[in-house]
Amino acid sequence: MKSTLPLEIIFSKLRGDISAQKLVEFNGWVEQSNNRELFGQLEQVWISAQYKTANYQPNINYYWNELSSRISKTSVEKTNNISTPSRTKNISLSNFYRTIAAASVLLILSFSVAYYLGGSVNTSQNQIQQYTSLTGKSKIILPDGTQVWLHQNSSISYNTNFDSKKREVRMTGEAYFNVTHNVDKPFVVHVKDAQVKVFGTEFNVNSVNETKDVLVSLYKGSVSMSVNNREVMLQPGDEGFYNSSARNLKVSKGDVEFAKIWTKDHLRFENKNLQYVCRYLSKWYGVDINIDSRTPNNQSYTFTLGVENLEEILRIMSRMSSINYEFNQNNQLRIFSKTESPPTYL
Repeated sequence: MKSTLPLEIIFSKLRGDISAQKLVEFNGWVEQSNNRELFGQLEQVWISAQYKTANYQPNINYYWNELSSRISKTSVEKTNNISTPSRTKNISLSNFYRTIAAASVLLILSFSVAYYLGGSVNTSQNQIQQYTSLTGKSKIILPDGTQVWLHQNSSISYNTNFDSKKREVRMTGEAYFNVTHNVDKPFVVHVKDAQVKVFGTEFNVNSVNETKDVLVSLYKGSVSMSVNNREVMLQPGDEGFYNSSARNLKVSKGDVEFAKIWTKDHLRFENKNLQYVCRYLSKWYGVDINIDSRTPNNQSYTFTLGVENLEEILRIMSRMSSINYEFNQNNQLRIFSKTESPPTYL
């Protein structure tokens, strides 16, 4: 293993402007020992920071100089404990996310370099790696290169020996997978009572309700879905659904494009009615939406949905039309006509 980490080459690779000559050097480095896993961790932080700060342009020179300073300090002191004095400062929410994202890239890179230069770390071989997306969507890259999009309030976990013999993950909530093909190492997703065995593919897994129901929507490739020793095969365009109350596992054609709509960067509505818009809002934000039967559905909406929060969108829709809305204590959304009194929640 090399004693130095080619950070300039890694940054070029992450930015996507790496030269052909440097790419050869990078490919040689990443194939050594644990370098692929290390680069996967760095790439994950890079993508996460970009997702949170899509319109933010960081001062690359500043962070490079700061990182270089920390690397020098780390190589001399070989310490993992870095403390800074706390400071009280008023900052907007958007600037807070930007600051945290930039700091996360810097700190994670610094930690990774400290681990790399230190030569050892007290970590169990069977340690569990877990990632959770609490307030928004996020994207992670597993050690084998598999890409996973996590919906809000969703999580995924795997052992640190993930890429040794077989690839297994456990998840809750909703996730979209683009699995790296490897015929010698099966990829298995454990979700509630179901297992999804993957053969190099793209698919969505939805288990967000409070029951043990699981819905698998296959976009590309092939997967098998099994529950209680019963197994079914899915082809592109199929959806496998396990109904926990009936203990029924079935496969049927489904709207797989809709199943993955939440992974997009933006969503455009052109003259769509309330029922149509709310179906997509429910999927986009992961919120149950109930439209009162007396609410008119003859008004159309045209707008683009991006990073705005749900209540901001609802306020705009309310100003555009004759609807009103209310959340209950379980964060379920009810929409009703402005001429009617708010519905009573049970």
